[in-house]
Amino acid sequence: MNPDLLHTPVQVGRSTVAERGQERQVAVQVGRSFGFDLRPSRLFVWAGPRREGHERIVSLGRPPARMQAPHRRRWLKVGAAEISYLGSPAVTVPLSAWRYAQHARGRSRDRQAPKREP
Repeated sequence: MNPDLLHTPVQVGRSTVAERGQERQVAVQVGRSFGFDLRPSRLFVWAGPRREGHERIVSLGRPPARMQAPHRRRWLKVGAAEISYLGSPAVTVPLSAWRYAQHARGRSRDRQAPKREP
């Protein structure tokens, strides 16, 4: 393990405004290289700095589930990585993984199912 990683300064912040009616998310930007925005209903991926409308989107075909309780957006900056999240990442990441697995399993079943002729 690189000992310099243990001494990397971490900046932590929190929005002063609580957001209501938004989908939970975890977004990561790694320097100017790439980033992703993980949500339970879709995943946004981009190269370079994020620019609205220039992301690749992986959709799960379900509408976003909006959180009813207000949450404050929080962020961390660790080295070149910037991480922001709305809602708990401990809930968002496993929930998203479970939904992506369900989606992939459903797509694989669709490919294996014999096609019916009318």
